[in-house]
Amino acid sequence: MTAAGEIILSICIPTYNRRERVAALVRDLLTVPGGFEICVHVDGSTDGTVEELATIASPRLVVSSSPNGGRANALLEACRQARGRFIMIFDDDDTISHDGLLIALGDCARPLPDGAVGYVYHLIGEQGERIGDPFPMMPRSNFLALRADHGVRGDKKEIVLADALKAALYDGQRRFRRVPTSLIWSRLAIRYDVICRDIVLGRKVYLTDGMTNNISRLKARDAYPMALLYATHVRAFVHGRYRSLRFLAKAVAGVAVYGGRAAIGALRCLAPGSMNG
Repeated sequence: MTAAGEIILSICIPTYNRRERVAALVRDLLTVPGGFEICVHVDGSTDGTVEELATIASPRLVVSSSPNGGRANALLEACRQARGRFIMIFDDDDTISHDGLLIALGDCARPLPDGAVGYVYHLIGEQGERIGDPFPMMPRSNFLALRADHGVRGDKKEIVLADALKAALYDGQRRFRRVPTSLIWSRLAIRYDVICRDIVLGRKVYLTDGMTNNISRLKARDAYPMALLYATHVRAFVHGRYRSLRFLAKAVAGVAVYGGRAAIGALRCLAPGSMNG
């Protein structure tokens, strides 16, 4: 049970120049009763997003903003605003059903088993199809074992304890426009399990100007966070958090490839003539 007025879930949304989408999402979610808040960080939008959100009068809406610095910084700031016991990271072009949100709030109101950090749910695509693979029969695993040992691929929706998530955030991400969100889940996987819920929480939308459709270019541009991600995968194997040697080999190769790219990029920045003016 939770006390009346207690915030148990913070829905954290980084956004950039999607005024209509994010405002419609916020208005829709706020029609659902319950102990949650919405924390939106506006990443230097020039389309009036801050002004539009200011027209929504609700104590459950927290809006912050900064000059444009990329999704990594926007996500960090949105999560820092969170007051709930749990955090759900949410993209501004996705949706969550009212029933799904109520289910999530019910899960957040219950005690977690020892060693568990939160829950993971399914999403559907734009045509109503379930995205990615089913969860294993076991109700409990960790974020990396789900992928490495059980072959669970595709976008899912995670809700985890706020304190643990904030500790897993990469503060150095301010240097980079993109840091993979999976770095958070991978860091949590080293210490914690997660409860698999065979329930669809919402809908994933892939816009042509979104990060998913431009992922290869973004990975190459911000190579160091990718090297960190794969290094975390190696650490997780050493800690016995998954068993797949194939997944480990991919992680080692990823450290080499992206670590090399990051090193080359750093050397270019230090080269004479790289700093002009």
